[in-house]
Amino acid sequence: MAHDSSDATTVWQKLKAGVPAPGDGPVAAVFRCADAGISSETVFGQSAGALLDVSTWGHTVDTSVLASLEYAVEALGVPLVVVLGHDDCPAMTAALRAWQQAQLPDGAMRAAVEHALLSVVRRGAAADSVASVASAHIVETGLGLTQRSPALARRVDRGECGIVCATVDPADGTIRVHATLGVEETNGVLVEMV
Repeated sequence: MAHDSSDATTVWQKLKAGVPAPGDGPVAAVFRCADAGISSETVFGQSAGALLDVSTWGHTVDTSVLASLEYAVEALGVPLVVVLGHDDCPAMTAALRAWQQAQLPDGAMRAAVEHALLSVVRRGAAADSVASVASAHIVETGLGLTQRSPALARRVDRGECGIVCATVDPADGTIRVHATLGVEETNGVLVEMV
């Protein structure tokens, strides 16, 4: 199913406004943090099945995440991927603690925290709050999806799919967009694909 970038922008505008999607399959894929405490459907005012939901702790990207997102855009033809973080994220809190106090968790959680720290360095962001770490990490994760998935990158480059990198405040549902690829956003945070 072919889409153009206006489809991604239209879907994003409807999701932000909480306009219910028609019930014939997902309209977007949402890659969210597993400990958000609020479902993607609740954030965007959607019913079950309107969003293909993929979640990991700290937005850790692995083969299953890439396969799920590629399935969404290629097999299901969704024109939008939303990388959705949240303000009170324990993974980003752990990353901020690691940055400020050199305290890293053990095991696999360590890799997720290290990935978030690399996002801060790559973005040249201030690591002075959980929100600043989350913002940098969400943007780097969105960009990283196109770097790690040629299928997703091709769709974005051809204007058949867009990516929105945003965070939500679970307390009041406020959504802040930090970057977009192939999606027009009114707050001027467009990230161009080269």
